[in-house]
Amino acid sequence: MSTGLVDPTPISKKNRGGRPLNSIWEDIEQGEGIGSGKFSASCKFCSCEWKRDEISRLEEHLANHCEKAPPEIIRKYMTKIMERQDKANKKRKINESGQQNIDEYHDYAEIPSSRITRINCALIKFFVACGISFRIVEHPFFVNFIKELNGGYEPPTREVLAGQLLERELAHVNSKIRSEINKENNLTLGILINVIVLINPF
Repeated sequence: MSTGLVDPTPISKKNRGGRPLNSIWEDIEQGEGIGSGKFSASCKFCSCEWKRDEISRLEEHLANHCEKAPPEIIRKYMTKIMERQDKANKKRKINESGQQNIDEYHDYAEIPSSRITRINCALIKFFVACGISFRIVEHPFFVNFIKELNGGYEPPTREVLAGQLLERELAHVNSKIRSEINKENNLTLGILINVIVLINPF
């Protein structure tokens, strides 16, 4: 697995009044330096290794893909991903009376960033739920269709769709599932009762 790691001060050196060390290095083993501020890395919980990768991808690995990460680590990085997503997206425009700005619902050439976020979210759900190949998002006919709906919306590339947008939605779904599971009690008992009813309904 290889892409492009940008990060900080080597973990072996103390941070003397500079930028604080990224907390990812508490759960990812920092390897040898491979350039200015860049390092190889390996997961402390599984055998996954990276020659170069971005911090966000390491966080996504711990939140969604590491099968051996403890629950508290998974929740920690799910939260980080959700917080990063929230910071990247501007809040919906609200006027002084508390009503949403009319720009949110009209097809102006320049679309508010909050609406673009909602469109992207709906787009990735559509592709995944319908089993559509991500490369279709760059097909000229599909792009033309989107432009006919609203010329101000620029569809993401297939790399962004299959990477950043998919990871965000995956983190969101996993977070909701874990939240619902944490609210439930006696899940094993409930499953057992359902099995008994299916086997012997009368």
